[in-house]
Amino acid sequence: MADNFSRQTAQQRTYQKFADLVGGNEKTIDLARAALLIASVAYPDLDPVPHFMHLDALAQRVRLLLEKFRSEQAETSAPDTDHPLVLIHALNQVLITEEHFHGNERDYYNPNNSFLNKVLEERTGLPITLSVLYMEVAKRAGIELEGVGFPHHFMVRYRWSEGSIYIDPFANGELLNEAECLERIQKITQRQHTINPRWLEALSSRKILIRMLNNLKSTYIGNEDFEHALAISDLLLLLLPKAGVEQRDRGFLHLELKHYGRAMHDLHGYLELHPDAKDRYEVRNHIKQIRQVIAQLN
Repeated sequence: MADNFSRQTAQQRTYQKFADLVGGNEKTIDLARAALLIASVAYPDLDPVPHFMHLDALAQRVRLLLEKFRSEQAETSAPDTDHPLVLIHALNQVLITEEHFHGNERDYYNPNNSFLNKVLEERTGLPITLSVLYMEVAKRAGIELEGVGFPHHFMVRYRWSEGSIYIDPFANGELLNEAECLERIQKITQRQHTINPRWLEALSSRKILIRMLNNLKSTYIGNEDFEHALAISDLLLLLLPKAGVEQRDRGFLHLELKHYGRAMHDLHGYLELHPDAKDRYEVRNHIKQIRQVIAQLN
C-alpha cells in the first residue's frame, strides 16, 4: 500500500514538473529535461543531474575535437572547420565511433528505447531518442540541429547556405539527402511515396515530445501495461489539452484499470468535443455499460 502511494506521489510530481515545463513559451522548453521527466514515469527515483552532466561531457569532447581540427587546419590546407561535414564528423566521431550509440533493432519495442537516461546508459534506442541525444549534444557544442519527423523514422538535419544534410542516428549517423531520405521511408513502409512538404518541416520541442509520448503509449498498450500507458496519456494531454481522441484513449485506459468514474468523464468529454465522431455509438455503448457497472457496485 505504501509503495503504491509512493508511486502515485512520484507520478504527481512528474506530472506537475512536466506541466510547468511545457506550459510556457515554446522556446523555453528544455528538451532534455522534458525527456528525462518522461523517463521518470518508469524510473520515479531518476536524478536528472548525472545525465545532464553526461550530455555536457559528450559535448565537451565534440568541442575539443573541433579545436583539434582547427589546430590542424592552421598548419595544413584542411577543410574549414565550420563546414557542415566537419561539424557532423566531430559529432559522429564521439557518438558513433567512440561511444557506439546505435539503433536497437533487436529489441525495438522495449520501453527503455524511449527513455533518454537508458539511451545514455545502454547506448541504444529508437530513432527519435537517439535524435534527441544528437540534438542535445550538438546544442551544447554550439551546433544547431533540427528534428525532422519523417513517417516511421525520425532524423535530424543540419541546414546551411548550400542546402541541408540529414543525419540518421539510428543508422550509425549515416548522412543523407532528401532523395535518399525518401528511399529510406519507402524501404521501411514498403510503399511508394512522394515527399510531403510537411515531412521536411523542423519540428518544435513540443511536437517532438508528442511523438515520443505517442511511441511510448503505443508500446505500453501493446504490452498491456495500462498503468504506465495512463501516466503517458496524462502527459500527452498536457501538450494536447483539446485533443478529444487522446481524451477518449485515456478514458479507455481508465476503463481497463477499472477507474469507472474517470473513464466515463473522459468518454463524455470526447463526445462533447466530437459529437459526430464515427465511433460515437461505440463510445456511448461503453458509457452505458460503465453506468451499469457503477450501479451494481453501489
